[in-house]
Amino acid sequence: MTTPQFEERYLNPNATLPYGVTPDDVADAIKEWYDLYHGINEFLHSEGHHNIENLLRANNALSDFVGDILTDNLAEASDVLIKNQKQDGFPDILPIDNEAYAADDYRVHHGDEGIETKCSQQNGGWQAHNNESAWFVIFRYAPIDREVDPAEMAGVEIIQVLCAKLEEEDWSHSGRSGDSRRTITSSIIANGMDKLRSNPVYQKPEAITGLAEPKQRYREYQTTFDPVFAEEHPEYVTEQTELDV
Repeated sequence: MTTPQFEERYLNPNATLPYGVTPDDVADAIKEWYDLYHGINEFLHSEGHHNIENLLRANNALSDFVGDILTDNLAEASDVLIKNQKQDGFPDILPIDNEAYAADDYRVHHGDEGIETKCSQQNGGWQAHNNESAWFVIFRYAPIDREVDPAEMAGVEIIQVLCAKLEEEDWSHSGRSGDSRRTITSSIIANGMDKLRSNPVYQKPEAITGLAEPKQRYREYQTTFDPVFAEEHPEYVTEQTELDV
């Protein structure tokens, strides 16, 4: 069994995060996930089971599990955040210094301040139940190949963390009509995706995606904090690139 490792070269120290949260807080959240992930799988193996991602076969079940852990870790890593104490409350993480939240013991049904988190192996198409105006942090993990032998299945590796303040116009809402029972959803549209992809907090180069022009821009930005990528791809280095070597 191998556990993915956090790599400093992929952490963007200049990423924009709200409420005094730092990129190092995000780094700590990822590292804590890897520690827990390793411990869980060691126990499962000792009992004759396969990795946790093999037991949680449904992608949404795995995404929910990983997302819950990372959300908890980020709240615990930061001195300025606390997890929303109301199950399914919005947003997922709250600023501690909000007096109204504190008066409600941080049990918030729907608040105006805080960070909502999403976790997915998909490179886009992230959804919510409504068009929301809030800060979002997206945790993305590498796709799991469930066709291989369980013993050869790759670990749950965090390959991208994006952050942006999204507004209601950054979403497309899909309601339902008549007797339809489909879930009401809102999906992030192109301008919202660009906001997120333009502000990576942690990003492996292979996780970069998008149409030609913006993808070029995202790769150019990668060179400003990832010296290995800059050295391997001088075509993306611009005059504005400043590397901490």
